[in-house]
Amino acid sequence: MENKDTAQYADIFAALGSEPRLEIMRLLFAAYPEGKTVGEVQAVLNIPNSTLSHHLEKLRHEGLVTSRRDKQFLWYSANAATMEDLLSFLYNGCSIRPQALSTNKAYETAELIHNESIQAGFMFEGFLRSLESFFGSIFHKIALPIGFERFTQQSIQAIILAQYESKRLKHHYIGTEQLLLGIIGEQSGMTTRVLTAMGVNFENTRAEVEKRIGQGTGSPPEIPFTPRARQCLELALTEAREFKHRHIGTEHLLLGILREGQGMAVIVLGNLGVDLQNLEQRLRTEMGN
Repeated sequence: MENKDTAQYADIFAALGSEPRLEIMRLLFAAYPEGKTVGEVQAVLNIPNSTLSHHLEKLRHEGLVTSRRDKQFLWYSANAATMEDLLSFLYNGCSIRPQALSTNKAYETAELIHNESIQAGFMFEGFLRSLESFFGSIFHKIALPIGFERFTQQSIQAIILAQYESKRLKHHYIGTEQLLLGIIGEQSGMTTRVLTAMGVNFENTRAEVEKRIGQGTGSPPEIPFTPRARQCLELALTEAREFKHRHIGTEHLLLGILREGQGMAVIVLGNLGVDLQNLEQRLRTEMGN
């Protein structure tokens, strides 16, 4: 992790190191994604306008909240992207021992990969649980996958892009095809290199996906993964374990899609002229180097 990244996250925690700002974030999480007006926040916290404006500006400056004006009202909303980045930073270097696969219990016994003592591991587990409790309301409104703490930043970005593609086409689910678009749209690392070499790019894949599934009727606030897409995520975890990798990258996500083998994503790749066995072989070769 680069020092400038650590400093950036330290600034975010500093912004949260104030009781009024923590209360503001709790209110905005509870109202996510719509948010609240300045007047509504003030009515709950009962603090002077000038003080509230100072706190909101500090949170906005650190990217923790976003603002918009609607006629005479100024609205503030929690910034989900910053929360995802923050949790990704905190969970970097951690592993998980899942006891269940329910969406309401995504994290079980957490431990440091390089912990120096069992006591340190338990202390860190308590810290993660307190964070999960604090950010709990936002977890119910954004579709983060099981095992989120092991995903690389690139994989998390791919998941976010998959959510965006689902919303763009007004669908009420995230399928393997949206997951594929997210992986390609992330545009970094060996996955992009292998796909590009086989003539696959974001534009032709998106066009093929739209041709196959068309437009939907609208997306809910929380967009779930289809059972098939969720199986691909679980297979990505399996692939990481078989490679003895402590992280789940976009390469594992793509292998999960190929290993599942029945989703719309593999149909799209086939229609683009991709030899699926060759793709899997190339990807595994790259990962083994």
